[in-house]
Amino acid sequence: MRENSPREKGFGTRRERDTESSSEGRGEKHDGGRGGPVAPEESKTPGFPEFAANVQGVSDYERKWIREYLSPFYKNELILDVVRRVKAGKEATVYACSAHPSTGRTWVAAKLYRERSLRSSKNVGEYQEGRELLNEDGQTDRPRSGRQNKAVASNSKRGQAAAQTSWIMHEFTLLKTLHDQGGDVPEPIEHAPQALLMDFIGDDADAAPTLSDIEIDVNEAKPLFERVIFNVELLLRLGWVHGDLSAFNILYHHGRIKLIDFPQVVDCRNNPKARAIFERDIARVAEYFERFGQSTDHRRLAHQLWSKYVAEPEPEPDAEDWGGR
Repeated sequence: MRENSPREKGFGTRRERDTESSSEGRGEKHDGGRGGPVAPEESKTPGFPEFAANVQGVSDYERKWIREYLSPFYKNELILDVVRRVKAGKEATVYACSAHPSTGRTWVAAKLYRERSLRSSKNVGEYQEGRELLNEDGQTDRPRSGRQNKAVASNSKRGQAAAQTSWIMHEFTLLKTLHDQGGDVPEPIEHAPQALLMDFIGDDADAAPTLSDIEIDVNEAKPLFERVIFNVELLLRLGWVHGDLSAFNILYHHGRIKLIDFPQVVDCRNNPKARAIFERDIARVAEYFERFGQSTDHRRLAHQLWSKYVAEPEPEPDAEDWGGR
């Protein structure tokens, strides 16, 4: 395995950070154009001045954001501190945290979602179609579901909050189910209103790379590809399609893979576009492994898997125009 040149994983663009700095100098309160929560004027973790005080390589804005939304894990004795940023993405930022001894771990990963972190593109509805809204307990709140769905459809403040909670809890509950059934995913530990805590995949505080960041050995291609497909089948058996599966969302650690990033999972039985999205996932994975000698007819494979686990209806076409990477 050979690692490619690392990519910059900053918290926002340089222009955004420059704008943020100049605004902070004027005492303004804003989110730097990132869609994240507005940083509090002062830390809302009184009594814990040491928490997140020494996070490496973050701005004052980001430090306030961390202290505000990861403090529940600190207060509940799940983490001792936030050490550094691992990865900044469109919907969330992942941090390496030193674990509290109660967890039986040395390191854990905290995934902190941006406020209203649902995909900002016009295609977000395509992923969520047919999905039930989940409450903060990961359950469908059926007596209120009709009102909640109307609130989400109207994009009211209440609806935005409900959609955000559901987005996060779909990831947490699915990670738990997959892990319990032998899936290759980080083990989820706990959730908070704006964050998830999960097993850290890496060595010390150095996170495992994604497949997109490395060149795997040719001899690894076949067993790794087969393991990815095992997880794809497990998802289908549970009624889900990943929805954004590619080398960017598969970690590599000591010869093994871990699938990550599940908030956009697609209901394979109740979403009419699920099959097209699934076929796109399979094509992306097959394209990556083909570079290392693992040749696969991705259309045939997708058809076989779909036919095995999902009763038709026929899909709607053209997943290619729906964003993704």
